[in-house]
Amino acid sequence: MALPKRIIYYNSPVIDASRWDKFEPRDGDVFICTPPKCGTTWTQAICALLIFGHADSEVKPGVISPWLDARHFPWDEMMGMLEAQTHKRLIKTHTPLDGIPYFPNCTYLAIYRDPRDVYFSARNHATNQQNGKNAHRATKDIGEGFRHWTRKPYLEGDEDNFSLVSIVHHYETFKKFAHLPNLHMFHYGDMKRDLRGNVERFSEILGTVHPAAAIAEMAKAASFENMKKNAAQFVPGAGQGRWKDEGRFFNRGTGNQWQGVLSAEDMAVYDARLRELLPTAETAWLQDGRAGEEKLNPGP
Repeated sequence: MALPKRIIYYNSPVIDASRWDKFEPRDGDVFICTPPKCGTTWTQAICALLIFGHADSEVKPGVISPWLDARHFPWDEMMGMLEAQTHKRLIKTHTPLDGIPYFPNCTYLAIYRDPRDVYFSARNHATNQQNGKNAHRATKDIGEGFRHWTRKPYLEGDEDNFSLVSIVHHYETFKKFAHLPNLHMFHYGDMKRDLRGNVERFSEILGTVHPAAAIAEMAKAASFENMKKNAAQFVPGAGQGRWKDEGRFFNRGTGNQWQGVLSAEDMAVYDARLRELLPTAETAWLQDGRAGEEKLNPGP
């Protein structure tokens, strides 16, 4: 059976691929693998709640679950923290599967979201950053910016990594190996529709055992409303002056954010581009998870 291989070294002003060469995995490590703005922080929170075993944990997932291949995290400091951890380790990356090592003794969680919502979430993210380094993403003309994001070609190791095709490429690298027992794909929309059911699924994958009442409490703690209310616990870099408004990091957390904003022309450009990139069935899942598949193939 073919296994994933690391065939691309993603290097950019943000990502340092050589970090993976120095990383030593531990049996049971969990890699949270998402394109940006697809539910990374949410998944980190759910996994941390399950691992520590109670909803009122004061653990900060964004601290204990570091972004391994990001240049701005001091390597020695990060590895010292990971090596000292005695619980199941959670490690974040936005790199596609063709750019990270595959370890059969570790777990890979790949999370996706409707690309149109990703675009709008990224705009909010850009305007909420104190350093303004991604301010160019929040174009004054939303439609023009969206069309540029849609049409942008794939560039290996793109320093901006902000395009429809980058999301699709990430998805394709994991979808190809979705049959592997240690690789699991989730959709943001499915998590919104049935958070408790998906918390249970995460629990089964992680091998944690909790009573039904505890699962319900953890799902409540991982709700959008609670995470926004307790942003100081859940936001990456909380208290470090990285955000203009930490609560705004959890801006809306809803689907269909483009409706009433994007024009028919914008949507036509997007639909045509996505048809070029993916088969219809995969487009349906990428945009809306199981609900998309059910709309495409309604039951009797």
